[in-house]
Amino acid sequence: MFKIVILEDEDRQAEQTIEFLHRYEKQNGESFVVERYGRSLELLDSYRCDADILLLDIQVPDMLGIETAKKIRQIDENTIIMFITNLAQYAIDGYSVDAMDYILKPLSFVPFSTKLARALRVVKQRQAEGVAVSVKTKTGISRFFSSSLSFIEVINHTLVFHLTDGTVLKQWGSLGSYEAQLEGEHFARCNSGYLVNLKYVESIEGDYVIVKGSPLKISTPKRKDFLRKVAQYKGGSK
Repeated sequence: MFKIVILEDEDRQAEQTIEFLHRYEKQNGESFVVERYGRSLELLDSYRCDADILLLDIQVPDMLGIETAKKIRQIDENTIIMFITNLAQYAIDGYSVDAMDYILKPLSFVPFSTKLARALRVVKQRQAEGVAVSVKTKTGISRFFSSSLSFIEVINHTLVFHLTDGTVLKQWGSLGSYEAQLEGEHFARCNSGYLVNLKYVESIEGDYVIVKGSPLKISTPKRKDFLRKVAQYKGGSK
C-alpha cells in the first residue's frame, strides 16, 4: 500500500486526479491511501513525513506549490514530488526541490499513469531497503530506511541512532516504539538499552556483540533469545 498526497484547490481537478488513481489501482493491482488538501498551509500543518508520493498543484491560492515543496524538503528529503500544472515553465523550478517530474493540465490518463508508474518503481526500490524511519532532531526531521540503521541505543532517556555511514542522530523517545516499528526487519535487543540490526552483526566475543565495529554488551536475560535470533538470521532462517 502506498500513500499519495494531493495538493489541489480545484475540486473538479482533485476529483479527476483521485479518479485516475483509482483507475490505476484497478488496472495494476495496486492499493493507495489518498489524502487531498486544498491549501498549502493545511498540508504543511498536517504533514508527517509519511507520504510516498506528493502530487502538488503549482498554483494554489495561499502559497505556490513550489514554495510548499521547499518547506516539505526541509523536513523530508525522500518523498517523491511531482507537480501538476498548466504552465510548463513553472516545472523548471522543480529542480530546486528535486522533483521527479511534472504533469500538464488538462490531465490525460495515459501520460498520468506512465509517470505514476515511474514514481512507484522508485518507491518500490526504496521499500526493498526496509521500512522508512523518521527521527525528530533539534534541526528537523531526518528520514532514512532501516537497512541503513546499524543499531539504536538509549542514553539517559535519549535515543541515539547509529547509521551505517557514520551519521549519529538523537531524539527523545521510547526504544519500544521503534522496536515495534521495525518488527519484521531483523532487529533484536542484545540488552534493554540496545536494538541491533542483525544484518550488521560481525561477531560475538564473550559478552559482547560487535556491530559495525562497535562492541555492545549482551545482558544475561537477553542472551539466549538474542543469540538464537542471530543464528537464525545468519543461517538463512529469516
